[in-house]
Amino acid sequence: MEKTHGKGVLKFAILTTIAIAQADTIASVMLSDIAAAFPDASTMAVQYVMQSAMIGAFAVSLLMSVLTAHFRKKPMILAGLVCMFLGGFIPLVNHSSIAILDFCGFLVGAGQGFLVPLLGALVLESFKGKERQRMIGLNTTFLTGGAALLLLLAGPICLTGWTNVYFTYLIAAPVFLIALLFLPKEEKPAAKAKAERTFSGRKVAAIPLMGWIQCALIVLMSVAYAVFPLNLSFLVTANGFGDAASVSVGMTTITVVSALVGLVLPQLIRMSKLFLCTLGSAFGLAAALVVMFAQNMGMVYVGTVLAGIFFGINMASPGYYVSRICTPAQYGPTYSLATSVNYLGIILSPVILSFITGAWGGDPEVALNAFVTGAGMFALVLVLNIVWNAYLTKKLPAEEPTGAPADAPQEWEEEEAVAQH
Repeated sequence: MEKTHGKGVLKFAILTTIAIAQADTIASVMLSDIAAAFPDASTMAVQYVMQSAMIGAFAVSLLMSVLTAHFRKKPMILAGLVCMFLGGFIPLVNHSSIAILDFCGFLVGAGQGFLVPLLGALVLESFKGKERQRMIGLNTTFLTGGAALLLLLAGPICLTGWTNVYFTYLIAAPVFLIALLFLPKEEKPAAKAKAERTFSGRKVAAIPLMGWIQCALIVLMSVAYAVFPLNLSFLVTANGFGDAASVSVGMTTITVVSALVGLVLPQLIRMSKLFLCTLGSAFGLAAALVVMFAQNMGMVYVGTVLAGIFFGINMASPGYYVSRICTPAQYGPTYSLATSVNYLGIILSPVILSFITGAWGGDPEVALNAFVTGAGMFALVLVLNIVWNAYLTKKLPAEEPTGAPADAPQEWEEEEAVAQH
């Protein structure tokens, strides 16, 4: 890492960039206006203005799990910001076709697919110990908080004309300059992998087995959580607890609470250590149960607070676990895979939740049944996380070592011990 880049400047560049990484959520405020502007377009085509962004994010973040092992992160982060800028600029020039808007949604999502895994991996590589934990938490706070702020701006802008919302994406231009000037030109990934191979005496896999297992759990947790954004509105209106505004407050509560969780992540890690995901799953299960048995909107809001705690932990946990189970050369590929499978879980969640609900005899069209399925999935991932986190606690050191990655090959630890003597 270049010495000329102070940690304060680096933090500023990373957090400024991650704050716009979920700009794709802006599209949600203009979907009804787009549908009115294109009356002949199908509902699915209109929805894909936003859904295509998630597909783009998944495809590119999955690609990053390969490319981060061969290319520096800074050029790819800049490429992501260019994608995001073009995704907003093109519709300002030409918005005559729903297909153009869908393509631009994909571009914005592709930008997110670059930014989230690469910036997350950059945090793991640039910081250590408690400072790393604080940055993982701040990354979550700025990611979710930035998305909420952009949504607040997009709403009033949409009232002036839905096409004007695309001006919001142009914020990628000044952020590009910040990233260009202040993000470091890190060591080549190939050189880093070679150094680890020389040090350990054996080739290190790009993604360790424990990384694959952690990613599988991330998928399950993503699907379980999806019951909230997909079904909360239907449950609230079906029970007469409130209206669309009430649901909006509930979903905003999840976002705000998840951002606050990022601020206290080091304290949560100190309390739970490698049982961080177990703690998150417990809050997720409690959230689903509270909403299931809610008798009024107040209880639903309690459920969304609990869901926000889960969501905040779930957003931050990949960075923490990757830092514990991977070597530095594995940070980029493994974190990118964790990001991509998270998107995959979100994309497939409607189909998976519907299938499971039907499998136990419930009607997938009934929102309460969806929350029963969600609670069941949270219970499953809670058990799996207890077992997995117990294994990691036994396998890995209690705290992050200062000299080598937590799961560095045993030879690393032995050589360090010899060197110290």
